[in-house]
Amino acid sequence: MATYRSMILGCGPRARSHAEVYPELQGMELVACCDLDASRREQFQSDFSIPLAFDDYETALAEVQPDIVHVVTQPGRRIWEAECAGKAGVKACIIEKPLAVTPSEIVELERIRDLAKMKIAVNCQRRYFPQFRDGVIRDIIENKLGDVYLIRASTKGNLMSMGPHTMDLLLLIMGEADPIAVWAMAYGIDETGYKAHHRAPEHTFAQYWYEDGTRVLFDCDLDALGTPGETSFWMHLHFDVLGSKGRLYLTQNGGYWYQAEGMAEPEHGESSWDNQQTAGQRDFTQAVAEWLDGGKPHLNRFDVAKAGFNALIGALQSACEGRRVDLPHTFTDEQWEKYYGHLKSEHEASDEFRPA
Repeated sequence: MATYRSMILGCGPRARSHAEVYPELQGMELVACCDLDASRREQFQSDFSIPLAFDDYETALAEVQPDIVHVVTQPGRRIWEAECAGKAGVKACIIEKPLAVTPSEIVELERIRDLAKMKIAVNCQRRYFPQFRDGVIRDIIENKLGDVYLIRASTKGNLMSMGPHTMDLLLLIMGEADPIAVWAMAYGIDETGYKAHHRAPEHTFAQYWYEDGTRVLFDCDLDALGTPGETSFWMHLHFDVLGSKGRLYLTQNGGYWYQAEGMAEPEHGESSWDNQQTAGQRDFTQAVAEWLDGGKPHLNRFDVAKAGFNALIGALQSACEGRRVDLPHTFTDEQWEKYYGHLKSEHEASDEFRPA
């Protein structure tokens, strides 16, 4: 295996999870970081013993010439960040979710990827938790539950915060099958904090149709049922899979269990962000180097993330147009901006008439 030189763009809290796994990686070294905030950048460099630190992304790319760039910034500048990396000869970009926030961005990112011949992976690292990576969950669904007919997927994050993680696992659960149609409703906008960058309705409920007849109830909503008993906002991630011969119940920090015909008791397994996320991030990152070496395609490669993003955008189109939408979507940036303005106006009007 070659040794790949990596750089992290963005030294905020999320970037720390990217950096802390590097001592365990083979054929990869973290050689530089970049952030506009001097104190944050210097602390990050010191904490992880990174040789070089920069305040300018393009300068860093030119001087370091990294093989791999971790883009750990707020969404909204993904096209510029990826284009700069591609022009600098970067071999692979690891991009934090969401991969994009508007329909045109995904098209532009695909163009940049193809033009630069640069690999892109999106940091939905749960696919590298053993129960997903090793096919345990897929085996249960394919071979234990009979004909799956209904899935409930639920999180309390909005469509662009926890939505990409939830959709990513739904795609895996469905064997990477794309939905063929969606009907959705949505309301509410919050532009405070990170939500100013993860632009999406605060409340979205969607029903997806699949070619094999499976229906998915997809709840990305502050009022969602979420994970029963969970108190942390970011930990709400829950799936309930119903088949003709059994049921799979999976939560982010509550493990999973399934029971099928002929089983006196359910069988349990681990599904834990607290216990699995560090190893998941390590294996996710290591897999990028293996991919560059000609190994297996990355589980979170661009095409997989694109399918998830487009399914979420389809829900936005359905909510905007107030009807069931056949997929792939035809939603445009112009429609999204107009709909966003409508949601914002409705939210402001509801605030105006809300009792003090």
